[in-house]
Amino acid sequence: MFCNKDNINWDDLDGLREIVKSFVKEKRYVHTLGVEEEAVKLAGIFEITDAKLIKKIKASAILHDITKEFDMKKQVEISAKYNFELNYDDIKSEKPVHSKTAAYIAKYEFYADDIIFNAIYNHTLGGPVDSFIADKIIYLADYIEINRTYGDCVEVREYFYSGIKNAETLGEKYKILDETILFSCNKTIEALIEENLFIHKDTVKHRNSFI
Repeated sequence: MFCNKDNINWDDLDGLREIVKSFVKEKRYVHTLGVEEEAVKLAGIFEITDAKLIKKIKASAILHDITKEFDMKKQVEISAKYNFELNYDDIKSEKPVHSKTAAYIAKYEFYADDIIFNAIYNHTLGGPVDSFIADKIIYLADYIEINRTYGDCVEVREYFYSGIKNAETLGEKYKILDETILFSCNKTIEALIEENLFIHKDTVKHRNSFI
């Protein structure tokens, strides 16, 4: 076990928060709570009423960055223990690695199901346009939660909320969601190019699926 020595289930949200708090710095923990709050807000916007699904969305938000501050050696140890691959693009771009390790930690140490696993797994690079709503909510919540003050995060947050206020039907809301995710992908790629950094192939693949 890397994170959950107390065998807490994903269903115990208070327990999850306490464990995550012990593995991340204060700023990261504040961000985590911000993602949870934003994810619940987005669930309301997209008219999700199933209490169990909302709880899974909250659990995904709480656990999404639990391995964010682990060094690469520990990330590789997690991949070896739980038998999954960190490919060339993962290692080269570095940031997406924690999405995979956190997802497997959630699955094997907190007994998370596929909904939680996928939402965490896809929260950094995003997923294809036909991803489940929980994946899209956690991805967007991570990008736009109120504590994110980076220029791109502010732009994406304003883009989403300026569009969503004029959406009258659920279909229109989903259209704004997909348009916002595409906008965020473009902003991410632009920033990576500007900084002359490696672009993960899945960033491009997922971006293109929204075109």
